Amino acid sequence: MQRPQTARFSSGPIRTRDAQKAQRGNYKNFNKSGPLTQNQRPKTRGAFTDPMKRKETSETRKRGACLRCRMQRIRCYPDPRDDQGPCLTCQGITGPTQSKLPCLRYKISETALFDKGPHPQFIWSQRWKEMKIIEIQEWEPSDIKTIELTQDMGNTSYQLKVRKFVPVEGDSLERKWNTNGEQRSYRCANYAIVNMEETGQQMLKFVEDNITTAISFYIDDKDELLRETYGMAYKHSEIAEAKEERILLRSVLKLWVAVRMESRSERICGQEHLGMVPQTFDQAAKNYNQVLVPPVMSAQVELIMTAVVLQPLKKSVLTQLQELIKANRSQSWFTIYLCLFVLLHSCALLTSFENMQAKKYGLQSRYVYDTFIEELHNGSKIMLAYFHYCNKGSHPFAMDWTIERNIRQAELKPEQLEFLVRTTQLVKERAAIFDEVKKKGEFEHDFFFLCQLYDITWQALRTI
Repeated sequence: MQRPQTARFSSGPIRTRDAQKAQRGNYKNFNKSGPLTQNQRPKTRGAFTDPMKRKETSETRKRGACLRCRMQRIRCYPDPRDDQGPCLTCQGITGPTQSKLPCLRYKISETALFDKGPHPQFIWSQRWKEMKIIEIQEWEPSDIKTIELTQDMGNTSYQLKVRKFVPVEGDSLERKWNTNGEQRSYRCANYAIVNMEETGQQMLKFVEDNITTAISFYIDDKDELLRETYGMAYKHSEIAEAKEERILLRSVLKLWVAVRMESRSERICGQEHLGMVPQTFDQAAKNYNQVLVPPVMSAQVELIMTAVVLQPLKKSVLTQLQELIKANRSQSWFTIYLCLFVLLHSCALLTSFENMQAKKYGLQSRYVYDTFIEELHNGSKIMLAYFHYCNKGSHPFAMDWTIERNIRQAELKPEQLEFLVRTTQLVKERAAIFDEVKKKGEFEHDFFFLCQLYDITWQALRTI
C-alpha cells in the first residue's frame, strides 16, 4: 500500500504564501548586476555578440525549446548525438520528481481544438474562398424576414434576418442526401442572411447565454465525475477571485458550446418558413418532417461561427491559458485544471463524432479526417504535458486530504477542497475503467484523455 502523499513546496502546485512572496521578490528587485534602485528598470537582453550563441539561439528557434526550458526561461541545449531527442538540460535532471517529466517540444499555441476547412463547404456555395465575412450585395426586390433556427438542444433557438438573394454560379438551391444508396433532394427558397457581422454578435451572445443549457443537454446523462466537474467549472467561472481566471474559464466554456454546435445541424422552426414545407417524402432520413435550411444560408452560418465565434475564442483561450500557466501561481492551479478538463473532454467528444461520421458514411477508416484527429490528439498531449509540468511531481488527486498540512498549504476555499476530496474519491473508483480505456486505445471514450490528468507518472500515449 502506498504511503499517503504530503504536499511539499518544491514539488507541486501547492506553495506557501511566504515562499511565493520571497520568490517574486527575488525577481522583482534584482538583475544580473545587483539590486535595482527605485528609478531603475530591469535591463532587457540585447543582440548576442557571441556568434556561437547567436547560432544556438537560431537553431533553438527552428527546433523549438522543450517545455521545461521554455517555462524556466533557460537555454535549451540539444544533445549533439540526437538533436531531436531529450535535451541536455532534461538529461541532467536527477531529482525524484522533475526527472520523471518527459522532454517535449510543445507549445500551447499549437493545440488544435476544433476542425475547420479554409472556407465554407463548396457543396453549399462557392462564394467564399476563405473564412472571412464578405456580405452578399445582390438582392431581389423583397422584404426582410425574420426566421428562427434550432439545433434541438433543449428548447433553444436563435433568430436570423434574411432576404431573397440573386443566385450566382456555385450557389446550391437544394439540399441533397442519400438514403439506402439513392440520392434525394429538397428544393429550397433562395434566402440568405442579410447582415453577417451583426448576426455574428447575436450568435456569440446565444453561445454565452446557453452554456448551462448545453451542459445539461450533453452532460446530465453522463458519469458523475463529468457532471460534478462541469458544474464546478461553470460555478468557478462566476466566483473565482481573479478576474482573468473568470474570463478564461468562461471563454473555455463558450468555446466548448460553440464546438458542440458545429456537430449538429440546424432546422427552421417558428412561424416563418420562407414558403417552404417540411420534408415528408423520405421517412428514413433524419431530416424527416423538418423545414430545411437553404444551403447558402448554411454556408453563411458556418462562416459566421468560424470567423466571429470559434477562431477568436480559440485564440483568446490559448493565449490566456498560456499566460496563466507561465505565471506559475499555485492559486491558479484549480482554474487550470478545470480548463484542461473541459478542453480534453471536448477532444474525446470530437473524436467520437468523427468516428460516428465514418461509420455513417460506410468508410473503411476509423475517422472521416484522420489528419484532423491526429492534430487534435497531439493537442491533447500538449495540454496534458503542461498540466503535469504545473504539478511538478505532486499528485493532488492521490493526496490524503485529511492531513492538516496538505489542507493548509493547498490554499483552497472550503468548497474547492470539498470538490477536490470528492474528485479524488471518484478517480479512485474509476481506476479500473481508466486502465482499460487506455490499454484498449478507446480514443472515443469520454475518459481516454481525461484519465491521463490523474496519472502518477504521465507519458504521452500513442493514438493514431
